[in-house]
Amino acid sequence: MAPRANERTSLLKGPSSSSATVEQQSSFAPVRAVLSCTAALVMTLVAAALLVAASLQAADLSAWLATPSPGWSSAPPPPLDKPSGGPHRPRRAAGSEPSPTAATASTHETTLPPPPPWWNRPRKWRKEVMVAKEMGGARAALHGGQGETRPRHRGRRQGRRNASQAGRLRERGAPSERLRLRVARAKTVAEARGGRREARDAARAKYAAASASPRDRPAARSAAADRFLESVHVVPQGGALAVECSGGTWVRQVSFASYGAPVRQPNGSLAADPACHLDETKRVVEEACLGQSHCCLPIADANFPRDPCRGRVKSFAAVLVGCDLHLPPSRYKTHCALSGQPMLPQEDVEFLAALQLPPAPEPVPPAVAIMVDTTYRPELQSFVVQSVRRATGWPVQIFTGPTAKPQLATLFAAEISSGALSLTDLGDDYMEDWVRLSSMMLIPTFWEAVRGKKALVFQPDSVMCGNATRSIDHFVQYDYVGPPMSGPWWMTSDHPSQWSVGCGGFSLRDRALSIRMSNTPACITPAAGKFEDQQLGTMWKRIEARCADAGITVRRPSRFEAVEFGVEYDLHMDVLPGEAPQGYPPLPSGCTANFYTGPKYQPHTTKRKWQPTPLPSPQQCPERSFVPMACHKCWFWNQRTWRFMKRHCPEVTTLRQLRRKYEVGTEFTGFPKRPKPTPRRGAIPPDQRYLPHDMLQGRCHGRCEAQPPPTGFERTVRGDYLRKG
Repeated sequence: MAPRANERTSLLKGPSSSSATVEQQSSFAPVRAVLSCTAALVMTLVAAALLVAASLQAADLSAWLATPSPGWSSAPPPPLDKPSGGPHRPRRAAGSEPSPTAATASTHETTLPPPPPWWNRPRKWRKEVMVAKEMGGARAALHGGQGETRPRHRGRRQGRRNASQAGRLRERGAPSERLRLRVARAKTVAEARGGRREARDAARAKYAAASASPRDRPAARSAAADRFLESVHVVPQGGALAVECSGGTWVRQVSFASYGAPVRQPNGSLAADPACHLDETKRVVEEACLGQSHCCLPIADANFPRDPCRGRVKSFAAVLVGCDLHLPPSRYKTHCALSGQPMLPQEDVEFLAALQLPPAPEPVPPAVAIMVDTTYRPELQSFVVQSVRRATGWPVQIFTGPTAKPQLATLFAAEISSGALSLTDLGDDYMEDWVRLSSMMLIPTFWEAVRGKKALVFQPDSVMCGNATRSIDHFVQYDYVGPPMSGPWWMTSDHPSQWSVGCGGFSLRDRALSIRMSNTPACITPAAGKFEDQQLGTMWKRIEARCADAGITVRRPSRFEAVEFGVEYDLHMDVLPGEAPQGYPPLPSGCTANFYTGPKYQPHTTKRKWQPTPLPSPQQCPERSFVPMACHKCWFWNQRTWRFMKRHCPEVTTLRQLRRKYEVGTEFTGFPKRPKPTPRRGAIPPDQRYLPHDMLQGRCHGRCEAQPPPTGFERTVRGDYLRKG
């Protein structure tokens, strides 16, 4: 583009045209000088202001550091006129003049200099003063925070910051409070690293409640209940979901529920198995527990719309939100677990729920031998007790009924006076039913009354041998020991050998572990299809697995070592491939003992009764030479075992003669007329005699009506065998 006319003229003029431009620039020189001086002056003033502010802040900080913290000082804080706003001055009566002495004293008491205004303090300090003002202002005054504060923001983010600052400010208080908060945080981190979701969430809830200020604690507790208070419940089929909430909380949400085969993930969370899961489980649990501070739901097929997987043993799992669980055992939980049992008549439920026994004296002795017998058969009971006393030297404790107790006290008067024997009244004369007896031994009340850390359980149909190979001291290292049962005779275990360790009629048990297992519904359920020896001994894989998930393992010997403890079935058993029992030479392929004398095939079929995996070699096993420590009904099953025991343990012959006289065992086989079980369905309201924790505390939420005790139920008609002998 061509230049304009005036531009072309200026270009043609050459160098002479620049004189006018120089004159114009020289006219702006005074203005530039004035601006430079002004800028230098402003920078000087800013630097001076910064120096003054820094000096004031340093002086204020040094005075604050020189003042002792109120959490560590024993002197009470001075009274405050206001939470904030200017230095503190003591109050004086109206119309009175301050004296020089009083002024001097007040000046000496108030050593803090006037703090700088809020805009001249660090941001963190302003936040602490702001939060402290919300808490009452007293701590802020003692820390030099009497100055002005900005208004509190109401946003969510600012609220969380305020709560965090309040927690740090309280941590500077008393040493006990600071230590408590640090311990809570440490537990939170430790449990969070453990991987268990319920432990992590419970720790977070406890820390959230502990970190809240006294004024904000109810709101913080409610928020923690909504967000963090999750409780995981795992109950096997036949048990019951028993929930007790504390602190005025209740179930606000059911976040997970599965009836069938729920699985636990590696991170501790629960998941449903699509092959065995009932979709309506959550609805059933919500109808029973949602909005309630307590609930009781028996876990049985009758309480669910359908069976999710027929032919399988099922379990139940649920995650409840909002309930601060009352964890200690209670009579409400015991009554709930018994009420829905399909094997217990109402008579047994009433007896077991009301069972109260005197606890063992402290400290608990190291060992005791116990027998449950509510009859009076003097010759038999005296013979059995004396055989146990001679073989072990342990004191004996007999659980008996109110009718037989005076008679037994006369029979064992010498032993009772010397402290070698004690009697415990069960409050009922009927204990001749396997289901009732077994269920009683699955209740913690029974084991808490046992007067020994190790308990040797024996019955009137068991006797100890005087010339046994091993003594009782060899087996006290285990948690549970019993004669092996039942192998090819009948199924008591699904382990490869099909032998379990072992029979509870003569067994050695650990008292503390039995109490712990009885208090763990995820591991043990009373009368849930399996007797107490099969549950406390974890003889089935599913029982062993669910107890292991609950953190419980039972130490047991091998079946080849347990048969030296006692014998009931086969004295010698087959060795499976891979087993290396003590006392046998190496047998990589196993061997066959050829000691079993029962039927080889199941009734009316060609299927073998005993099918271990893998099958042992037909090679004959070498026979070990030993005498078992005891015999439990060793005359009943295997004739080869009975012939051996008659030769090497003469006590068994006397026991069998007394058994015929008193008809031992007939009390279990038809003499009594037992009522039929009538399990209750649906959610079970609390009984007036066994109220849950929330109703006892007067903080019930939801359905809070208790039902009266049942009346008019059918009772057992006892047989004539008790009058014999």
